[in-house]
Amino acid sequence: MLGREFWMPSSGRFARFFALAAVCVLFALAVTPRAALAQDCNTDLQRLSKARETQLAILNALAKAAKGKPIDAAAFCAKAGGFNATESALIAYMVKNQDWCSIPDDAINQLKANHAKSLAMSSKACSVAAQERKMQQQQAAGGQLGGPAPPALPSGPL
Repeated sequence: MLGREFWMPSSGRFARFFALAAVCVLFALAVTPRAALAQDCNTDLQRLSKARETQLAILNALAKAAKGKPIDAAAFCAKAGGFNATESALIAYMVKNQDWCSIPDDAINQLKANHAKSLAMSSKACSVAAQERKMQQQQAAGGQLGGPAPPALPSGPL
């Protein structure tokens, strides 16, 4: 049973109890934000990954709709922008919070490599779409594709 002398400020027991309580409170404060932020890391990464997967599903649906034929470059170019933006946001979050969220270097490097391929593919699709658009405009204007008119084919019996 604790006597009255334990709670007296002048006693050494009070100082030890207060020091122990202070250490416990400081430990709780130090651990709680980290655990809460670790939860935030998981929540944020899940949200960003889900957005990326949604955009990837849109691109996959476009490929599936092509049914083995070449994908429409203009449609792919338009849809790839959303995918590239969500992937960039995911990479930026991972790099910024790598230490705090304990994200391995390999995971970031692999995502960056995949992102570089995605950017190259969308750039190529947009380039092809621009060329197709230019050719369609030239055809609509009645112009040729950049050279003299082809020679007329002979008519009549040969």
